[in-house]
Amino acid sequence: MRKPKELERQPLQTDYISSKLGASPFAGNLLWYDTIGSTNAITKSLAANGAPDNTVVVAEQQSQGRGRMGRSWLSEGNVNLLLSVLIRPQVPAEDAFSLTMAFALAVSYAAEAVCDLRVMIKWPNDLYLEGKKLGGILTEFSVSGPFVDYMILGLGLNVNWRPADDVPVLYETTSLLEASGRYVDREWLLIELLKRFDSFYQDGKLSDLNEVYEAWNRRSMLFNNKVEIEMAGERVKGKAIRIDRKGALIVLDDRGVEHRVLNGDVSVINHA
Repeated sequence: MRKPKELERQPLQTDYISSKLGASPFAGNLLWYDTIGSTNAITKSLAANGAPDNTVVVAEQQSQGRGRMGRSWLSEGNVNLLLSVLIRPQVPAEDAFSLTMAFALAVSYAAEAVCDLRVMIKWPNDLYLEGKKLGGILTEFSVSGPFVDYMILGLGLNVNWRPADDVPVLYETTSLLEASGRYVDREWLLIELLKRFDSFYQDGKLSDLNEVYEAWNRRSMLFNNKVEIEMAGERVKGKAIRIDRKGALIVLDDRGVEHRVLNGDVSVINHA
């Protein structure tokens, strides 16, 4: 582990990371780039050309990073975690969101192990810390018949970035550095992330779907809060009561009617 002063803007050492992953299937499949357009785009190309399950693409900087709904994700170099994980799960397409759930949990658990900070998950794929956005996950997948052919789990996580140094944003953001008050070892964080995802995802499937489902709901920042969801031509208001096993947000409105929301922009109105 590096000393705090050595952590600022140092590139990730994938050989070191692989050595610490031991027997993990991720150990021999780490690809590192200094600057690329987007890790998801590179990973999609690799997937189409037969790259194996558990391939990880890591970049220090992206010029065309993307989030949900085509939104850009900008990052300085050598300070954050920008990566994509390629998996080839043996699951029906309708169960694909469960793998996003497992990946989000792995990120949350890794941050807690390294920084002693409890990262919460905002449906469907944002990561929050102390009410501020810490990062996000962009999932893309290809299907073959009813099953997933491959799946890409992209992550942008603010680690040693200082929000005050960047351009103004539309919502409050934070980083592990800002929240913890110290520089974070990105290599240690990535090692913990891959180990914890490996504990969920084994032999092409989730080891325990019930555990993932229950843990995700415990870490949901929407749970038991009044929310508003903007969808195409519709607005839903009510209390967020759970995420179901297919990844839908279940909202209970003031009339006692449950709404199953599959997509949309969600805002927390206030604490219920």
